[in-house]
Amino acid sequence: MRERRTFRETQPSRSNHERWLVSYADFITLLLAFFVTMYAITRLDAEKLGQAQLSIQRALHAPVFLGGFPLEAGVGDTPAAGRTGDLTGAVLQASPPPQLEEVARTVQESLKQNHAFADIRLLITGRGLVLHLPEFLLFNSGEATFRPEGHPFLDVLADILAKIPNHVAVEGHTDNRPINTSQFPSNWELSVHRATNLVRYLIEAHHLDPARFSAAGYGEYAPLGGNDSEQGRRLNRRVDVIIRPLVNG
Repeated sequence: MRERRTFRETQPSRSNHERWLVSYADFITLLLAFFVTMYAITRLDAEKLGQAQLSIQRALHAPVFLGGFPLEAGVGDTPAAGRTGDLTGAVLQASPPPQLEEVARTVQESLKQNHAFADIRLLITGRGLVLHLPEFLLFNSGEATFRPEGHPFLDVLADILAKIPNHVAVEGHTDNRPINTSQFPSNWELSVHRATNLVRYLIEAHHLDPARFSAAGYGEYAPLGGNDSEQGRRLNRRVDVIIRPLVNG
């Protein structure tokens, strides 16, 4: 009797159908790594970030933008090149004094707690730590009296200045649109009054040492931006508070 043989049909290996799981697992792992990295970036330490900005500045020998209005091409702490009234010392020295760096970090910490101060521009230059205060933060158009909404910032500023010994210069600036009122015959008077009113407030309301302060008005003649656009005029309408480096700082 012949032996009867049966043959089973060879089944393809199950693993051949599930090889896609390997690629899928790799993709999920990479996706997880991506989101972990993005989360880590958002948790950067603010102080270390400030130190990194200052290190970049030293390498480039250029002003450091620390916050507020975004810098446009050709817009910096220096007024437009070749214009009357250019301010000197706008480019930062190779290494700013450590005390001024510490003041900059203190100012950043104080301002970032209130979103209403987000439009303030901070730069460290050869003149010192410069705070560009936009007109609308403190004044109505064509006026030198403080808006009630500006007092919270003035109190924060006074608190910062009370803790440091640096000399402080306050400078008023306008755009080039003419003004001719009984109180302000020109932009010169308007810019000077705004600067002196700020100094008087710090001295009279917060009893800071008058010997530490000076005030000046530049009118329209030290612009940051072009007066041919509303954005440029908005940059130009400002009061600058310059915290000077200590003599031995």
